[in-house]
Amino acid sequence: MDLPTFAKTHTSQITATIGLVTYASARKKLTPAGILAGIFVAGVHMVHPWPAFFWLLMVFFLFGTGVTRIGHHAKAHLTQSSTGGTGGEGARRSAQVFANSGFACVLILLHAWLLNSTPFISSNIALSSGPYLPALEKLLPIGIIAQYAAVAADTFSSELGILSRGDPFMITAPWRKVPKGTNGGVSVDGLAYGALGSLLLTLVAGAAIYLAPPREVLDVRTAGLLVAAGLAGSVIDSVLGAVVQVTVTDKRSGKVVEGAGGQRVKVLPDGTRVQMGTDLLTNNGVNFFMAALASLGAMGVAYVFDLGLRS
Repeated sequence: MDLPTFAKTHTSQITATIGLVTYASARKKLTPAGILAGIFVAGVHMVHPWPAFFWLLMVFFLFGTGVTRIGHHAKAHLTQSSTGGTGGEGARRSAQVFANSGFACVLILLHAWLLNSTPFISSNIALSSGPYLPALEKLLPIGIIAQYAAVAADTFSSELGILSRGDPFMITAPWRKVPKGTNGGVSVDGLAYGALGSLLLTLVAGAAIYLAPPREVLDVRTAGLLVAAGLAGSVIDSVLGAVVQVTVTDKRSGKVVEGAGGQRVKVLPDGTRVQMGTDLLTNNGVNFFMAALASLGAMGVAYVFDLGLRS
């Protein structure tokens, strides 16, 4: 497909992407590199034969923007930035964009490749113009939706869970109370918000896939799996945060110090910051591996119980 034909057949998606970039630039939601990463991710979703996945990405961005804005006001008082200012989400960088959508992009490209591969049989020997993996082709949409359900659940949990009145507890040591914003800290309210985020994303995915070609149906059992996978992703994120991610707190205020763009927080030489946990992954690394594990887990369960989208 040449560029003019592509532009003509994807007018609404291109318009939505331009609107997203304009909004992100005006509201400083993304850095310049983050905007380029966002355009790339949107383009990957756009080349997939199913338009539902592109619109799922757009809805995910709107969900994330909305709950982050709510959580920002709370974090401004409950955490602080490594740059010295108040806490709260700043402009997102390219690493954060890929951490939240990178694994889905891999699955989308693989699924598009399989959909566009038409096997044929030679008169002499069996040959194929591309791979023919019907089982994997059936599972990949589950993995794509599960990835976004998990990231949505984690976003709702972390951004809205911080509004909980009580102190969170460490997921690997439930008897231990920790400051709000601690990696690995969870609350009942946070888990409930995570379930809500996963449910909303799954409902949107089901509607988009049914309304847009090829008009697949997301049945109740598969939807339940996706909601559970999203919530499981939020839990996995907390476990990874407790085990392989470091948390830095300020000695004077006792508040958690957040790294800009999901990066590591430096422990200052004057001893005003205290570090706990094992420093193996950044917040972006945790998010990527969480999404991948939740997605692969959902596909594994779907394979065992023969779940998937129905025509």
